[in-house]
Amino acid sequence: MSYFDLDDILSDGEKIPCRFNMTVPGLGYLEGNAGKDIERNTKVELPLWLAEVLAICELSEESQSSFIDLSQPEFLNQKVINAIKANPLSVDLHSILSNYYRLSEKWAAMFSDSELIEIVSTMLKERAFEINNYACNANKQTNSNFLYSLDEFEKKLYKTTAVSNKQMRNWLKS
Repeated sequence: MSYFDLDDILSDGEKIPCRFNMTVPGLGYLEGNAGKDIERNTKVELPLWLAEVLAICELSEESQSSFIDLSQPEFLNQKVINAIKANPLSVDLHSILSNYYRLSEKWAAMFSDSELIEIVSTMLKERAFEINNYACNANKQTNSNFLYSLDEFEKKLYKTTAVSNKQMRNWLKS
């Protein structure tokens, strides 16, 4: 995580579904029951930064079990993955998750998920080509739903590409 990167901070704050493997006294406020215990097998959504730490901390030296088990988040459910595989250009990443790539990267790193890395990489390549097409025509009025579907990383990519193309045209004119 980059300390000064706002997108990284926001992606670490995204809620991830988890299940507690033990009863923890006084943590009931996590599920809206202040002053109560959080019971074993309780499902809650925790920010990624907290869920990641609790998922790797073991209950005891003898136990292989951690405080919580992470469940697959909605942005990685089979319906979304199938839509990405079918047509990456039609997926509205912004409505699914504004920092989709960043969170997918973190999730894949946590679980060493090479299939997810491959799927997201292929999607990025296809979408980057389309982003470049729109950025090359940035001076023309384009009203495309595709541009509204970009996540934060893609928006930066679009802006950088459009500025670079404009600078290249200006340089070629001079």
